[in-house]
Amino acid sequence: MKFISYNIRDGAVDTFNQIIEIVQKESPDYLSLNEANTFAADDQKLLKQFAERTGFPYFSIALSGEDDYHVASFSKHPFKKVYEVHPLDRACIVGEIDSTYGPISIASFHLTPYSEDQRLPEIQRILEAQNGYEHKILMGDMNSLSRRDGYRDEMIEHFNEMQVKKFTTNGALRFDVLQTIENAGYVDSAVELDKNMIFTVPTPANIDTTHAQMRLDYIFVSTSLAPHLTSYSVIKDELTHIASDHYPVKIELH
Repeated sequence: MKFISYNIRDGAVDTFNQIIEIVQKESPDYLSLNEANTFAADDQKLLKQFAERTGFPYFSIALSGEDDYHVASFSKHPFKKVYEVHPLDRACIVGEIDSTYGPISIASFHLTPYSEDQRLPEIQRILEAQNGYEHKILMGDMNSLSRRDGYRDEMIEHFNEMQVKKFTTNGALRFDVLQTIENAGYVDSAVELDKNMIFTVPTPANIDTTHAQMRLDYIFVSTSLAPHLTSYSVIKDELTHIASDHYPVKIELH
């Protein structure tokens, strides 16, 4: 099974066809889109159009608590359950599907960009939503850093004011969100396959001043699924260089 998480930047207003081409090429079994802005408008016109053109018979969208930062999920397997997690500044949608491993709970979400202290209660709510499941996946733009990626406090000297608020407290980098996920028994797929030094932002199309070369997009799997993890990649090619300010992240389970 192939899973992809992709922040498409502000609804891919100017790059909608490129995003569709990327997804068609990769043909994942399950797709999470962050910043699916305007996808819910006009009776979910863009959501339905995207699903039809990319070959997903099952799809749903979680509406953002802030502005229009919706999260959409698309599946080639029927949803047994699908629900949202609240409150979040942005959005989280949880889908349950059947697989050869049994039911899998997949949480697709976009954490708030403002501070680690604000992200912590959000991730705790999402983790609680997956309690009771053996097989589970977390995927999305987490706007947080991993201690495992070798960042040093010296990089703060080059941060702008927004980056300082987003990633630090009292002059030190924060890693609490990712550590909380690991403490809850999830495995970072990039770390597991020794690919965690590949940045997911920025792309050449980036205009976000809080982005530096770092990993903000993640896919975590439960320890029950980790033995089935066969590949992890950050998709970088001519299309993904220009389609968004984030690169899509992909894993495959054997």
